[in-house]
Amino acid sequence: MANSRDFTGKNRKFTGTGSIITPKGTTGQRVGSESGELRFNTTTELMEYYDGNQWKPIDAPPTISNISTNDATGTSTILNADGSTLFTITINGGNFSVGCTVKFIGSTGTEYSAGNVTRVSASQITCTTLSSMGTTDDPYDVRVTNTSGLSATLDDAFSYNAPPVFTVASGTLGEVWNGLVVSGTTLNAGATDAEGNTITFTIVSGSLPGSGLSISSSTGAITGTLSGTPSLGNYPFVVRAATTEGTVERQFSIQVIAFPFLAATGGTETTSGDYKIHTFTSPGTFTVSDAGTPKGSNSVEYLVVAGGGGGGGNLSGGGGGGGYRHNFPSPTTGGLPVSAQGYPITVGGGGSGANGNTGSPGSQGTPSIFSTITSTGGGGGGTGPSGPGRDGSPGGSGGGGRGYGPSPSPGGTGNSPPTSPSQGNNGGDSGVCSPNYGGGGGGGAAAVGTTTSSSPLQGSAGGAGAQNNIDGNNYYYSGGGGGGAYNPGAGAGSGGIGGGGGGAACTGPDGSGGGSAINTGSNGSGTSGGAGGTNTGGGGGGAAHDGGSGPGGNGGSGIVIIRYKFQ
Repeated sequence: MANSRDFTGKNRKFTGTGSIITPKGTTGQRVGSESGELRFNTTTELMEYYDGNQWKPIDAPPTISNISTNDATGTSTILNADGSTLFTITINGGNFSVGCTVKFIGSTGTEYSAGNVTRVSASQITCTTLSSMGTTDDPYDVRVTNTSGLSATLDDAFSYNAPPVFTVASGTLGEVWNGLVVSGTTLNAGATDAEGNTITFTIVSGSLPGSGLSISSSTGAITGTLSGTPSLGNYPFVVRAATTEGTVERQFSIQVIAFPFLAATGGTETTSGDYKIHTFTSPGTFTVSDAGTPKGSNSVEYLVVAGGGGGGGNLSGGGGGGGYRHNFPSPTTGGLPVSAQGYPITVGGGGSGANGNTGSPGSQGTPSIFSTITSTGGGGGGTGPSGPGRDGSPGGSGGGGRGYGPSPSPGGTGNSPPTSPSQGNNGGDSGVCSPNYGGGGGGGAAAVGTTTSSSPLQGSAGGAGAQNNIDGNNYYYSGGGGGGAYNPGAGAGSGGIGGGGGGAACTGPDGSGGGSAINTGSNGSGTSGGAGGTNTGGGGGGAAHDGGSGPGGNGGSGIVIIRYKFQ
């Protein structure tokens, strides 16, 4: 029987509805002797022909119907961009040739060769995304190219979803205490989503402190009233922010503290019992970081002492104590309100003592200032034996009058009732000169300066300063300076307690410095008045009479102390 497949010398016209069997074999079994040869390549699963130089495939283009991914979160064509996960892409379609390739093409035109391409069948391919892909190139096309060069593209096949982003960094969200009413702006574990997807918030580990607090599932805000008296300390918990397309978790914590009244910094900070104390002995800033609702009291107690006045030179009066203002112990109801801001602090310096027979009194101390509170510097002591500066100067407390002259020399007026606000007392007068009386004492915060008497012929004592234990110590402040003596052998006036400097005597007993637990005023020495105590506002002592050579003592610097209850 003749071979039905042999067409040599016969009619080569193909007829009928059936098929014919062509030669077939692997790529390695090709012969390719002349052009026009046909065969089926079992390696590529494609028909191919020989053009006289090479074998070329005969192919139809592939088709892509859809894709799916292994991302189990939300829509399978929106991938959760967590920055590390590689996703498997399954491409469904037809006519995928053996050896076909897959590329992902981003919106910017960047092409990414898919990883791990596997032709499962002519109708399905699996491959993986690359770590370099992300939301910046959304959306991505998928292109399948057969070995013949024919290709198919599925536009906007998939995109990346950015997970929610927390608005607050990990760590503590804030402080709470028992009974605190918490608003969502106080404690908030919220997040945002770039695609605008709805976020659901839950606590997946740890817990909120005490009872009464809860997290909003829609906003992440923590609200309620803390109750149950939880122990003081840190309470960590993990919040999950989830959308249908992505999830992110972050650990936060809430600190439970004792009930705070106010928080501030500045100066030298100490504590006494339930109170925090800020002491300023030089200029600075009292910075309130948190005050008022809901943190309780927004007021403070204060002591503001100005610099003391300088003593007069040559047979002179003592300087007045620096202005003394306070609300502890409170002379009025309530404290001084403060708000969250910085309050510049001015600490007054002591006035300079007059030098010899200059005809001018000791200089006034400079003021100390905190918020609306200004304390006036102490008045300078009068000087002698002649000149316009014989009278004591006014100030927080007045300076003492001089101790020589044909007529009385009055002490300076202090800022005392009925003057408001009260800051000190008047200085002592020199009395009726004979002319050998001593100088008048400077006024103090708690008492007027002593007036010169005819016997003995010594300088007068400075007025006493006031006691105040705002910082937990029973200290005295703003003592007046003692007056200087006239006659050799006559004693000088002692400084008032609270840093007043002692007056001087030529050869008699010098006046002693006003005693206090801090920076006692100096004693008089020879013809020179003693200095007022540092940071007490004490007045300087007056100089003694000795031919005009004795200088008065410098006034002591002031101080500002602020305190408030903090627990």
